[in-house]
Amino acid sequence: MTTVTTVKESEYDEWAEIWRQYLEFYETTLPQDQYKNTWSRIHKPDGDIRALVARDDQGKIIGLSHYLFLSSPWSAAPLCLLNDLFVNPNIRGKGIGRALIVATGEKAEERGCRRMQWTTKHDNYTAQKLYDTMGISDFKQYRMDLPYKK
Repeated sequence: MTTVTTVKESEYDEWAEIWRQYLEFYETTLPQDQYKNTWSRIHKPDGDIRALVARDDQGKIIGLSHYLFLSSPWSAAPLCLLNDLFVNPNIRGKGIGRALIVATGEKAEERGCRRMQWTTKHDNYTAQKLYDTMGISDFKQYRMDLPYKK
């Protein structure tokens, strides 16, 4: 049985490993300083990043959700951005991703959010099968690195 909980400060190494797997999935890396920066922000009481983890029967971390709250000119209520969602590829299709999304949504509701949103790569069809059952996608995301170079 899978459980979803907040990640504990004592679980840095296990969190860092699942985070590394997520980054590897997206064919990127980050320096160890950024791992530590993110970890610190997750655990500050007033930090801007929150994290949930999915655990297997033995308590091992098998998935993660990083999320943050945003102000919006469209609403007095905040929005929740589900920034990162990852489940170990060897155990996908067992409802773990859905459980992480639902648990993140519950945290957003507790915070008074009116909506939760997330993105995925245009070719991540496996994730899209799940996401299409849980939300709507009627926008296309654009990103621009700064400083802007013509």
